[in-house]
Amino acid sequence: MSFEDEWAQIRAEAARERGAETRLNQASGAKGGKKLQVTASVLESRAKHADAVRGNFTKADDAATKETAQIKSGLKGFSSASGLDAFQERWRNQVSYLESLLEHGVAGALRSAARQFEAEDRAQSNNTRI
Repeated sequence: MSFEDEWAQIRAEAARERGAETRLNQASGAKGGKKLQVTASVLESRAKHADAVRGNFTKADDAATKETAQIKSGLKGFSSASGLDAFQERWRNQVSYLESLLEHGVAGALRSAARQFEAEDRAQSNNTRI
């Protein structure tokens, strides 16, 4: 196959893919999905779910930490005992980070958004701006 033939084939293939992208990136105006309904109560509900996840995660961590702590006594005299200490410290740091993320980054952010929704709703019902 000559260079020109190969180049023409590559260009034709790229043109076909480009046409597919154009079709995929547009939606017909006649059909639409459900509209997203976000309210303060929906956000609060999701924040409670995030709190439940955090609680379940904490329980699972407590169980894992308890079991891992028992391993250390069986490793006395082995050089791997110090490696377990490093593992446990890193585990605690990562668990702490994730708990904080769930509490503040997820649940806290959802509650903050819920308060903003409520404030905006009040402002609009009073026909004033925030």
